[in-house]
Amino acid sequence: MGSNSEKHHVQTTLNYWDDPGDGLPPTPIYIGKGRISNERPHRAHDFTITDLSGEEDKFTLDSHGFQYIRHESAEKLFTDEQAIQAAYYDECKQLLKDVTGASQVHIFNHKVRRGPTQWHHLGLKNLKNRGPVTKTHVDQSYKGAELRLRWEFPDKGDELVKRRYQIINIWRPIETILKDPIAVADSNTVPDKDLVAAIMVEDDFHGEQWVVRHNPSHKWYFKYAMTPADVLLIKCFDSDTQVARRALHSAFEDSVYRDEQSRQSIETVEWQGKQVPVWPMPVVNYSLLLSQDPEEVAKVVSACKNEGYFQLDLDNIDGKGVLHDRTEVVKLMDRFFSQPLEAKNQLGLVDSHLGYEPMGSRTGAFGPGTKDGYEMLKVSRDEIQLGSPRVPEVLKNSQELGVLEKAIGSCNTVTKVILSALSTGMGLTGKERYENSHRNDRPSTTTLSMMHYLPVSETGPSKVGHQKHTDISSLTLLFSDQWGLQIRPPGECGAREMGFVAPRPNAAFVHVGDSLRFASGMQFQSCIHRVVPFNADEHRYSIAYFLRAEDDTMFMDSEGRYTTAREWHDEKFKAFTDPWKWQAMAPKSMILGGMTEAGADDPEPITAFQPKEIDIEA
Repeated sequence: MGSNSEKHHVQTTLNYWDDPGDGLPPTPIYIGKGRISNERPHRAHDFTITDLSGEEDKFTLDSHGFQYIRHESAEKLFTDEQAIQAAYYDECKQLLKDVTGASQVHIFNHKVRRGPTQWHHLGLKNLKNRGPVTKTHVDQSYKGAELRLRWEFPDKGDELVKRRYQIINIWRPIETILKDPIAVADSNTVPDKDLVAAIMVEDDFHGEQWVVRHNPSHKWYFKYAMTPADVLLIKCFDSDTQVARRALHSAFEDSVYRDEQSRQSIETVEWQGKQVPVWPMPVVNYSLLLSQDPEEVAKVVSACKNEGYFQLDLDNIDGKGVLHDRTEVVKLMDRFFSQPLEAKNQLGLVDSHLGYEPMGSRTGAFGPGTKDGYEMLKVSRDEIQLGSPRVPEVLKNSQELGVLEKAIGSCNTVTKVILSALSTGMGLTGKERYENSHRNDRPSTTTLSMMHYLPVSETGPSKVGHQKHTDISSLTLLFSDQWGLQIRPPGECGAREMGFVAPRPNAAFVHVGDSLRFASGMQFQSCIHRVVPFNADEHRYSIAYFLRAEDDTMFMDSEGRYTTAREWHDEKFKAFTDPWKWQAMAPKSMILGGMTEAGADDPEPITAFQPKEIDIEA
């Protein structure tokens, strides 16, 4: 038995149903046609998850509602559906008979989870990218268990409900689980009054499950670092009322392994019929960075040197205003982009960094023969702070101009905070500090850009996405809650294909542009990225704040040429709008800022891919 000092107890949060108080039942979940829709509100609550390693024999299905056992399976990969339903199903049936003494076992479902934590937000076909469920729940309510029994045995239901029957999940990791492990609650600490019946429709089956009201008395447990030989049995229902009848369960985040596990096991999503990587992101806390916390400063320097990108966590008191400004800009975009083309394009492209660009102005995401699939409005920071921005007439009112001014101001502050932290972390002083070449009162092409990507059904296959490139800017602060952004990791990872970035709630994506890479003497990486239609039927909105150096800032580019920030901006912008044939003849130092790459741009199947877990319902 392990000592307490060896245990890996975890302080974390668990997501409980957030009752809106309207007296209505929880929003139904719909599963079908390759998609799951789960719009139920949940709220995070603090809990300690107790590691029961070494004490597994104290917890049984009948005493606590769950049980850990050791069991080796002949199946190792879980990639062949026929093999799972044949040999592995037989293993599971025998396992349950041995543990429970059941005379008959019927398996009615299985799920292989291999997607990212945010898989619910993938839209169409998200079931193929099913990941961990981070919401407390029980798969069947008492009524739902009988509904399932009668659905599986329509001719024997009346007879079977008179006998003892159970629904038990057999949960097995396919590789050692460190990130997003599963927790189970002691049934004795969860009274029935905490459970709320909720409808779940799966294709033609109309079932019912439990969502859960928060109760700090719930006691949660897990086994640290479960291996493929560690099996967790989770009781969802038992008709015997004298024993533990059900166990809440949920995946949870262990912050110790938030990043480490991602480097050991690449998450993937399905796109264009293939598995495509979801590249892990360093995460930087804005409040800590604003306070010049030494560890956070070191983290942002490391991210810029090694990756050239990171996600900025704004879910804190210092970031709330930025998030509010982002929300208001999205509303403005919805109003503006719904206007007729004549109103949007009233001024056209006034300068390379301000005005309106209609769809099809640049090369598209897939090279020859394609054009971009977005329209864009660009507003100059220099003009907005002078109070005379050149914007279409539909935006020339105090409400819209106020939204733009606040958003540009907050984005400008955030990017300056990042620059200041980088200067400190790089040991720069005086005029050498990066922020001293990004002063507000000096001319620059700093811009707030608002992009609207149209559905492929409206644009056609020849106008798609945004071509592969690095940004002209020093820093780009990018907001989008929708999938579609792809990056190619630099360095040794550069031989891998383009992969997606998973949107992080209440966060911004930050990447280094050419100008800051040049200013750092090539110590920083610049992010190679593009935008593709992840969901071809949706309108996609993104907001990018491009912080650029003062026009007369001098640096050496990747070709060894001395150039000013304005000269680099104008030269590269022209390359963006050149036909693909001309771009192909230009040096890669132009479109890709001198970053090197290898590997194919189009997705390739990952043959060595390993799913994370398999969940059998019987």
